Amino acid sequence: MAPAPVFRAVDRYFQFALLGMVASGFFALAGTGRLDAATITFTCAALLTRTLVLTGLVRFEIPERAVSFAALAYVLFYPVDFLWLSRDFFMATIHGVCFLAAMKILTGRNDRDLPYTGLVAFVELVAAALLSWHSSFLIWLALAVFFAVAVFTSGEVRSGMARNTLIAAPTRNLSWRLATMAGIALSGVLLITGFLFLIVPRTARAASVLFPGAARLTGFSSVIDLGTFGAISKDDRAVIHIQSYGRPLPLNMKWRGATLSRFDGRRWFEPSPMAPQPVPFVNGMAEVADRLQRSRRDGRRLLYRVDSSASTNGTLFIAGIPEYISLPGQTPPAQRLIRRAGNNWQAVPPSNDTLHYEVSSLLAQPLPEVLTDRERNRNLAVPPIDIRIPALARDWSGEGTPLERAQRIQNHLRQDFRYTLETPVIKGRDPLSRFLFVDKKGYCEYFASAMAVMLRSTGIPARVVTGFQSGYFNPVSGLNVIRASDAHAWVEGWFPEHGWVTFDPTPSTLANDSGVLSRVNMYLDAADSIWQQWVLAYDLGHQATLAARLEGFLRQGRRDTPKSPDFHPVDFVRENWVWICAFATLGLLLWNARSLVALLSNTLWLRRIAAGRTTNNDAARLYDLMLRKAKLTRSPDTTPTELAAVTADPRVATFTQTYNEARFGSNPQAISQLAEMLKTWNA
Repeated sequence: MAPAPVFRAVDRYFQFALLGMVASGFFALAGTGRLDAATITFTCAALLTRTLVLTGLVRFEIPERAVSFAALAYVLFYPVDFLWLSRDFFMATIHGVCFLAAMKILTGRNDRDLPYTGLVAFVELVAAALLSWHSSFLIWLALAVFFAVAVFTSGEVRSGMARNTLIAAPTRNLSWRLATMAGIALSGVLLITGFLFLIVPRTARAASVLFPGAARLTGFSSVIDLGTFGAISKDDRAVIHIQSYGRPLPLNMKWRGATLSRFDGRRWFEPSPMAPQPVPFVNGMAEVADRLQRSRRDGRRLLYRVDSSASTNGTLFIAGIPEYISLPGQTPPAQRLIRRAGNNWQAVPPSNDTLHYEVSSLLAQPLPEVLTDRERNRNLAVPPIDIRIPALARDWSGEGTPLERAQRIQNHLRQDFRYTLETPVIKGRDPLSRFLFVDKKGYCEYFASAMAVMLRSTGIPARVVTGFQSGYFNPVSGLNVIRASDAHAWVEGWFPEHGWVTFDPTPSTLANDSGVLSRVNMYLDAADSIWQQWVLAYDLGHQATLAARLEGFLRQGRRDTPKSPDFHPVDFVRENWVWICAFATLGLLLWNARSLVALLSNTLWLRRIAAGRTTNNDAARLYDLMLRKAKLTRSPDTTPTELAAVTADPRVATFTQTYNEARFGSNPQAISQLAEMLKTWNA
């Protein structure tokens, strides 16, 4: 058997690799943001405990009776989680997987538990792949593959040692050599899979069939409950990326998504009194504005592309007055463009991944429009409210034109009230009364609701608009980025001479993002943008784009006739130091991996010998192993018998005699005897 220190080193490395594989899968799953705090805390505690046990800092063991009781308790808890807590079969199952992972890494005692632990890690990684849209998933995937290769290689060596099979293992830097081999294997796996990913045809929507809503973020619907934006405003994840074709987009623009005209005292919704109006496409583009609008010259025209993961119902978020809209990669009627009430737009059927669309719009005041009696009455309707609210509206608005009175109401809300994210959701039958007369602080939808109701109570038609505002420009990716925390609600009031006019009664909350952390976030967001565009949304169109860029690069290379500049070694090293370091590191890894490859090869070979499947060449290989163990060197003109005669070690003579019987005799058990002799060579 291999020396005990060597076996312990391999077993320790194997246990850490298995723990790393489970941890990689879990952290990939936690990075999706879909796990609750209790699940994360419980699993992290289990991983930390197992790490301390493997390092020998603590001794921890769960009795089998406690394990059985915990398993039974979770079986009873699962229906509770599914029906009342998660209310989702997929998430309840993921909670079960995390619980199983924690129990396995804490209670695994024998080799039978190891395959189950690896299976749990694989399920975690698959679940993370279904839920994740961040580029950080690639990091956890690479770590999981690295640890999986480490588990496989060290497991083979460990299994051979556990079966009393001879393994010629190095005693120094064994764990480092095993890690080197795992790293080389990982590089090969990533290169092969990356190549296959780029050339194999696919559709970006294929994975969304099984879990159509798996990777959704902040969503907008036709219902907004008061207090909804409080939780959204604490979420800094990027949900929309905008690429401007031409001049940079102005900052602090409003990206309009939906208009809501019906208010019941606690929520806004849109009853959609008008039937959906499909818009025809001409040459892949839809004209969504009439000729009068398209002929205007009193504003600034914008042309931009939007990649949005902020809507679950296909809502298009648009800045300015849209005139042309296209859906790249979509051929009607595969996906249609629908005009909704309030001059809003929706892609039908909704996209299950990131929605891509291009817009040509005019940044100007909308043209006046005439309201029908039905539309006017709908935008003047007020639910039963506190009688103090209409009185307050009349007091604030004062005398003057309807537009002047509306502006005074907006100014009072912006100056006398405070925007905050810490206010709890206001309970009760009339939350607006508490907001206006008690708290005097709240989220943006409280400000918008208060102004819309006060405008209506003074005879001015009004509605609430939801969407996004602000965002920031990322110079790393060249894109405008809108986060979930930029979700916003504002008001539109109607005036006969002006049409719909935008009001924003919420006090300004713009913050200046600067510093190292902000710069790091920009790089992370740029990586996420590349990940979403070239990985999650990678399809035949992206393959054609990549092929065209490659062809253009090759043509440019052929046209350029390079001159023969002077070669300066110092300049060459300065300009290419990254590649030089990369190739040097790769060469070092390959050099140190030779002995580990031989180790794994010997493991599989000696396992075959132990099973009784031998050949004549096995005797020569065993003899070479004996020479290495005995630290002997045999010259080509010296026979094994002559070498044994001049060696003082009697074990060499015995081994040589058995070796001759295996090579030239008729003893079928000689090869197995040679292996047994080497097992106890250093004992």
